[in-house]
Order: sequence, then C-alpha cells, then structure tokens
Amino acid sequence: MRGAKGVSAVLAIVIAVITFVAGFGVGSYLFPQTPAPGPEKEVLLLGTNTPFPPFESRNTTSGNLEGFDIDLIQTMVTRAGYAYEWRDFRDFTALLAATAAEGVDIAIGAITMNGATGTLRNQTLDFTDPYYEADQGVLKLTADATDYCPTANDCTATDLNDAAYTVAVQDITTSLYWAEAELPDVTLVVLPSVSQVLQALSAGNVDFVVIDHPAAVGIAGANPAFTVEGTIQTDELYGFAVPNNDPKNIVEKLNTALAAIRTDGTYDTLVAKWF
Repeated sequence: MRGAKGVSAVLAIVIAVITFVAGFGVGSYLFPQTPAPGPEKEVLLLGTNTPFPPFESRNTTSGNLEGFDIDLIQTMVTRAGYAYEWRDFRDFTALLAATAAEGVDIAIGAITMNGATGTLRNQTLDFTDPYYEADQGVLKLTADATDYCPTANDCTATDLNDAAYTVAVQDITTSLYWAEAELPDVTLVVLPSVSQVLQALSAGNVDFVVIDHPAAVGIAGANPAFTVEGTIQTDELYGFAVPNNDPKNIVEKLNTALAAIRTDGTYDTLVAKWF
C-alpha cells in the first residue's frame, strides 16, 4: 500500500533530525497502551500513521491504537522478547523518514515492500517477511450512482482514466504511484492524510478515492456514507519496516515470531477479528 517512493537516506535523515529537534516527532504523540517492560526487556519504539482501518486506527472511546497491524506486531514483538512503546505520526512521510534515520525501531502501516515501490524503499529500509497481500480499491460516496467500474467488481485503468473524473489519493502511497502511472487523464488531488482524502470525498470535491482495498472496505464498513466500488488488481505485499541494515538485529526474531503466529492459528484469529 502506502510507502515512500524514492525516500533517500539523505532526505530521511534531514526530516528525522528536524522531527526530533522539534520535540521528538512533528505531529506525533505517544499512546498510553505500552505494557510495563520487564527488568531485562529492551523497549522498541513502534511507529505508525493513523487512520488506516482495519490495519491501524484509534479507538474512538479510549484513544488507544487498534487494528490488525497493531495486534499482529504487538504479538510478534512480545513473543520476540521485547517490550514496546507506540508513536502515532500524523504524517506518513515523517514516519518513514524517522525509521530510515533510526529514530523509530519498527514502522507499521500496511507498507508495500514489493514491486517498483518496494525496490526504492529497500534502499533506506529493511523489511520483515510479508504478512499480508492486498490490492488497490476504489471508494466512492454511497449516494453516487455513477458506475465507475462496469466489469463486475473489477476496476481497470481503462475504466477509471477519464478526463471528467477528479480522483483523490494519499501522498507517498502506492495508491498515488498507481494513479500517476495509470490515470494520466484524470485530475489528481494528492493530500497528506487519509482523513483529508475522505473529507474531500465527503465534500464532493472529488469523484472517488483510490486507496488500498482492505482500507476501503474498513472505511465503508465504519461509515455507510462510503461504498467500495471495486478492486484494482495490484498484488501488493505488506511488511513491517526497520532501519536499513537492521541495526538492532530484530528482523530475524520478528520473522520467527510471525512464522509461529501463522502456525499456531493466532494469525487466522486476527484476520477473522479485523476483516
């Protein structure tokens, strides 16, 4: 899904330094759900960017982080023998840059690790084994009767690439990169957060949104004003990101924990809970 296309090491360091000097994270804040670490457990700083349901969002009552990614990585980190703290970056660019600059130990956020975007990202980040496969999706207003994807529930570039359409995407995501490459004729509106993308759709400023399909389903499930029009087949793999060259040597431990979670049924339980 989401990711930093061409985030260079230099850019990552510059953004992260500015971020930390300005108070350890521009537009970010800690959440109180951190478990009490044991006396000998190393504490890892986990970074994310909400909202992006069902992978990561904030509970409207408690304010705590929740979602598939949240449950999965907390289980992986705990099984690997670590404690953890959370930081929610409102800016996805800052999250990835801070991770590349070793200011965040693990970046969590439905981050695509394969394809052209994954190749660029691997220049500044390392990844765990993939934990989820997803496609892009088209999200529209339920009240909009326009048939953007006439072929069943499959949406193609041919269907969507119409000069009459205005399309919103989140910045530095694979949604943006797909739209830039495949929808040259549309008017593309690029916004920094999912919240702003949905606001633009709600206000009628755009015709539809291109976003990761699982997120589109999660958003529509939580708000009947939105409907998933269809799926764009992109076959993206999500991974958890760590700084380049894995300076804390945690990827192997996380992969071992992930494999065990898949084997013992925990992974399937989380999938059933969140999807």
